[in-house]
Amino acid sequence: MRKPWTLLAGVILIGWVSSAWSEPYLAAWKGVNCNACHLNQTGGWGRNDFGKNYGNGLETFDWQGLSEAAQMIKHSTPSWVVTGVDIHEAYRATFNKNSVLDQNGFYPNNPNYPVGGNFSFCAKANEAISGVFTYKLDQGYMSEVYGLISGLPEGLYFKLGRFTLPYGLELADNDSLVRSALNSSLSFDRIPPDGFEAGIYPGNVFINAAVFNGDTQRLLDYSIPSTPVTQARSEKIVSARGGINFPEFTLGGSVYGENLDFAEKKVRYGAFGWAHLGPMVVLGEFDSGYDYQTIVYDPNLFVFTDLGQNNYTAYHASLEADLGKSVYLRATSEYIDHSVKSLFQVGVFDGFRHILSLRCYPVRNFKLQIDAARMDATSGSPFEVAVGSPNYSLTVDTFIFY
Repeated sequence: MRKPWTLLAGVILIGWVSSAWSEPYLAAWKGVNCNACHLNQTGGWGRNDFGKNYGNGLETFDWQGLSEAAQMIKHSTPSWVVTGVDIHEAYRATFNKNSVLDQNGFYPNNPNYPVGGNFSFCAKANEAISGVFTYKLDQGYMSEVYGLISGLPEGLYFKLGRFTLPYGLELADNDSLVRSALNSSLSFDRIPPDGFEAGIYPGNVFINAAVFNGDTQRLLDYSIPSTPVTQARSEKIVSARGGINFPEFTLGGSVYGENLDFAEKKVRYGAFGWAHLGPMVVLGEFDSGYDYQTIVYDPNLFVFTDLGQNNYTAYHASLEADLGKSVYLRATSEYIDHSVKSLFQVGVFDGFRHILSLRCYPVRNFKLQIDAARMDATSGSPFEVAVGSPNYSLTVDTFIFY
C-alpha cells in the first residue's frame, strides 16, 4: 500500500499549471503598468478597453475564413458595461522518478470542473464609480466582487470588496514558486479575503496598499502540552506594493503581513521589476519572509507539533524574446527554500524549477502555449526523498479570451 504522504506530494507536483489572468510580460512589452490594461488597478482578471484592444489585435497567421470571421467580432456592448471571458483547456504529461505519480491527461483532472477559466463583468454607475465581479468557471466560486472609484486626480482610486492582494509581479502563472508556495493568499486561484484598497499613480510612481479581514485558527493550546485545541482567531491582513514605472523599465517593492498581533503571524517582503531590452523583456522578483510559528499535525502521535519559525526565500527570473508575428519564447527559472524541512511537510517543495515556454496567437482572441518544465528538489529534502528528482512535465495549454 502506498503511503498517503507520497501521493500527496505527487498531487502537489502535478498540480502546477500556468494560467492566463495576468501577464506582466505584456505590460513590459508595452512599457505600461498593470492598471493600463486591467479593471483591477493592480492587474489580473477582467480587462478594460485598452487591454481588450491590445489583446484582440494579437494575430499571427492569416488563416483564411477563420481569421476573417474573427475580425468580424466587435465589442458592441455599451461603454458603461464591460464583459470578459477567459476559457482554457490544457493537456499535461508528467514524467516523475516515481512512476506511480505519472499522470497524463487533460487539466484540470477534476471531472466536476471540465472547463478552466473565468467570466468578468463590470457595470459603471458613472465615469468614476463602477462595480466588478469575476466568477471562476472551473472552481465554481466568485473570485472578485468589489466596488471601484477611479479616474480621480493623479490616478487615485479606492476599492472595497473581495479582490486579489496587491503584491509583486502578479504573475500569470499563479502557481509559480514565488506565489503559491510563499503564501496562498497571493495566488489568483485562491478565494481572496474581503478588504479595502487605495492607490495612486502620480507621474511615474505607483503605490497600492490594502487592508483585509484575516482568518486563522490556533491549533495548539500551549498550557496543555501536545494537546490539540482548536480556537478560532481572526486578525487583519495588510499588503502593499510601490515603485517607479517608465516605458523601458519598472522597479518596485512589496510587503505583506498577516496576524501581526498573534504568535502565528506571517511576514513577506520582496522586490520586483521588469525591463524592455530591444527584442526581449526580462522579469525578476525576489521574496523572503517567515511564519513565526509553524504548527504541523503528527499522525503517529495524534498531536500538533510547534516547529518554531519557518523562514522562506524565493526568486523568479525570466527572459522572453519576440520571434515576430506575435510569437514569443520564454525561459524561466525559480527557486524556493523553507528552513523547516519536516517529514510531515513532504508536500512542500524546496529547490529549482525551470520552464521553457512558447506562446503564440494563431488568430485574434486565441492563445496557444506550450510549457516544458523541469523540477529539481533540494537533495535530501523530504520532497526529494519521497518523490525523487528531477521531475519533468510537458503542458499544451489553449486559451480563448475576450
